[in-house]
Amino acid sequence: MNFASCRYCAPIVVAFFLLLTGHAAFAQPERSAGETVPPATPERIFAGGFECDATGYRDDGIPEDELIDTPNRIPNGWELVYNGKMPVVDSARIHFARSCDGSAHVERIEGIDSVLMRALDLEWSAAPGKPFDASLYQQVHVFSGTTYSLSGWMLTLCGGSNTTPRNDCPEGYYMAKMLGIDPTGGVDPNAATVQWVENRRNFVQPDGVTRFGWQNLRIGVTAQAPTITVFARIDSPFQWHGNHGFIDALSLVQAPTATLTASTPITGDNVITLTWSGDLGPDIPLIPNSSHRLLFDVQYWHDANQRWRDAIEDVEAGETAFTAVCTGSYRFRVQPRAEQNGPGAWPNQRYPGVWSEPIEVVVLAAPIEPIEPFTPTEQLFLPLIGVQRTC
Repeated sequence: MNFASCRYCAPIVVAFFLLLTGHAAFAQPERSAGETVPPATPERIFAGGFECDATGYRDDGIPEDELIDTPNRIPNGWELVYNGKMPVVDSARIHFARSCDGSAHVERIEGIDSVLMRALDLEWSAAPGKPFDASLYQQVHVFSGTTYSLSGWMLTLCGGSNTTPRNDCPEGYYMAKMLGIDPTGGVDPNAATVQWVENRRNFVQPDGVTRFGWQNLRIGVTAQAPTITVFARIDSPFQWHGNHGFIDALSLVQAPTATLTASTPITGDNVITLTWSGDLGPDIPLIPNSSHRLLFDVQYWHDANQRWRDAIEDVEAGETAFTAVCTGSYRFRVQPRAEQNGPGAWPNQRYPGVWSEPIEVVVLAAPIEPIEPFTPTEQLFLPLIGVQRTC
């Protein structure tokens, strides 16, 4: 039997697989009172590769009056939610190759398959490429207070790929690729609790010829409940022919961590010593063929700037001397991320942590030396010059 064509076999096999593995997509046993460290695993999402031959798709659960421009198939282990009219959602391989074991060009970043989201009336009718905004989501059992990192890959094609030049997407139009996490476990993508990362790059460069291709999106969030919800979303707000996109290779792991220390300078000294280090966490080292290493970004805040500014970027664990231009209160924070440089696991996932709690350091002015009073003998005129200092 063709597994991909069986409407009921895939969910049964998936449920059996989850029963064997205890995967996080379904209900998990309660942790014991003394259990504080989450068990390590190389992957916490079920069916993040969306493979038709492994975990399958289903066509049930969609209201009959919304089955427009069918077929619509939803990957098992995931749910679908959308604003307005839903697009065509399908296995990319089944859609373009006519079956899971069919042969055709299929956009994907790993395996043999990915999820297709395609605008209604893609290349025909008087109003092709209807707008859509749809999200796949999955609730994952986690441990509250622990930070998790979501990484995934998406490709969007505004204007399709059959035009000359290949990109005729009008200026100002875009398709937004989005990954999100609700740390409270909610399932509404419009909720204020969802934290998002977004990428609007089209599949080709502005010259309309040079392919830009698949984009990696990643985000780190600290869980606020025993369950968090991960979202993969494509928002196509403009009507344009050919608009479609793909989602593939979603991965959720316990995020890397970082610590930061900052020395307090003596009065009159403006040099602050910053030291940072971190840990990959328990999950990332278990990824097959992983060559991930820790990198850090350090930022600072001074009230004169009213924003966080980069102190040092893309560095390994280490130390630096930060020279404070101004007196007053400085705050410092660090964010870790795990990245591969060279051969390693494929696809090349990047896993960010979250920014650390700021450390405050106060820089005091040097004591003012007493000076002899000065009595001018001539009038002195000085021009007014506006000077803006950057702290």
